Amino acid sequence: MKKVFSFFMALLVAFAMFAAGAETIKLAHKDGSVYLRKGAGTKYSTNGVLKNGAKVTVLKKGSVWSKVKTTDSRTGYVKNLYISGMGKSYASGTTYYSKSYTGTVKTKYASSSVNLRGGAGSSQGKITTLKNGTKVKVLGKNGSWYLVETAKGTQGFVASKYISTKAGGSSSSSSSTKATVANCDAVNMRKSASKDSDKIVVLAKGTSVTVLSKSGSWWKVKYSGKTGYIFSKYLK
Repeated sequence: MKKVFSFFMALLVAFAMFAAGAETIKLAHKDGSVYLRKGAGTKYSTNGVLKNGAKVTVLKKGSVWSKVKTTDSRTGYVKNLYISGMGKSYASGTTYYSKSYTGTVKTKYASSSVNLRGGAGSSQGKITTLKNGTKVKVLGKNGSWYLVETAKGTQGFVASKYISTKAGGSSSSSSSTKATVANCDAVNMRKSASKDSDKIVVLAKGTSVTVLSKSGSWWKVKYSGKTGYIFSKYLK
């Protein structure tokens, strides 16, 4: 009888989470995990960890941290940038690179700094600031923003125009990687990084290409011996 009751209660919890709008913990590394903090900040102790793919219910949303409840009834705080799922107001749309690469914060003035934000947008909450010349790991991209990680392990978003790499471009990759056409049925590969540029070829959804470099919202790619540019949001 106790087993039946426990099973019934588990179903009720799962149903309640679904009704409230369950979200998913999404990390740059598929086998990664993140701390569930007892307060909104890294200074607080932890209430265990949440693995990539874990389901949570958001109880209270903050500008950088949100209070969540897990499927095993633990409560705590997680940064918004790690929460992705049914809720449109949470982090979504980030393409995670298969390999991270080194980037450097580059501002107009040597004494300037840029904001590291909790989401991909200037209206998102500020986590901290990064000084000109700061080294970061570039983990992924969301529109014109890069998901980066500092030497202390803090992750957040920085506008791509403020990140340069060893390759020299503001968002050029130091080595080629593979990507797949996604988020559309077909996409144009163009001669230059502009929607008005001549079309080279049309690539169907699922087509694999080699990414040679990443420049702003356009990626330079190679496909079947041809080199051209594709808008980044159509690749993953």
